[in-house]
Amino acid sequence: MVAYPILVGRIIKRGNSGLSVTSQLLHVVLFSLRYADTESWSTQAFVQMQWAAARVIVFVGAIAVPIAMAYRARTSGRTIFSRANISKVLCEMLKYIVPAFLIAYRFNYTSFSWAFNTTSRQQTPSGSIFSTLLDYFSIEDLVNMDERQAYEVAWSTSIYLAAIADIPQYITYYRHVQDRIDWWLVSSLALVALGRVLYMVHWVSSYAQYQVFDYISFSGGIVQVIAFCLFLALIVSKVSDVLDDNDKDLEAHMEEFDARWGQFSEVEMPIFDLEKK
Repeated sequence: MVAYPILVGRIIKRGNSGLSVTSQLLHVVLFSLRYADTESWSTQAFVQMQWAAARVIVFVGAIAVPIAMAYRARTSGRTIFSRANISKVLCEMLKYIVPAFLIAYRFNYTSFSWAFNTTSRQQTPSGSIFSTLLDYFSIEDLVNMDERQAYEVAWSTSIYLAAIADIPQYITYYRHVQDRIDWWLVSSLALVALGRVLYMVHWVSSYAQYQVFDYISFSGGIVQVIAFCLFLALIVSKVSDVLDDNDKDLEAHMEEFDARWGQFSEVEMPIFDLEKK
């Protein structure tokens, strides 16, 4: 919840450099899928006002980031939502949305899930791999789903998408970073990963108390946390290498200067006192 205001503040202060439009729009998509069940919203508006308010704040925060990016780019005389750029971003987003949906389609909580109902469809052992994949991801079950089951698939898709939504941001910032880490951006990404860690702790405690384990949220959280740790290690290593190279270049320039002008090092230069007239 706090990560998005920090990111908006960073955009206002330092601009869009090092930010990925794809990741920010993926966050909007995943929260749209996760909170698509408007019936639960209306119920929680009376029963759990705080939970409903948290949903609104998170969703508005996710939308505010790309809006702030567009405004910041426009004030600089540029645009990030041109027709060519939008087509490129949409194609990049599909690379993450489609796999997340395909996995969620068969690993969710409905009666169509292969994880919870292995007898929903019989596979043909002698069939080819292609026919097995067609059978596994058949759209027949998708068409036969009711509204509640569709919400479950959308929620599962959002969980898997959250695990990989920041990967474009990791790649973009790794290519951008040089000799200094942008702690505004890294802090925002760290808070997102920390939120997933708290979810994992919650599900572990729920399993210990009630023997209920949400493997979808837990597995998605593991992927998200590992991805952030790898990203942090890579950017720290890159910044360290750049600083080492800069130190070596400075030493080389100093040695070259001494080799060229070292003959004047023993000459006594007069000292001028500016206070004397």
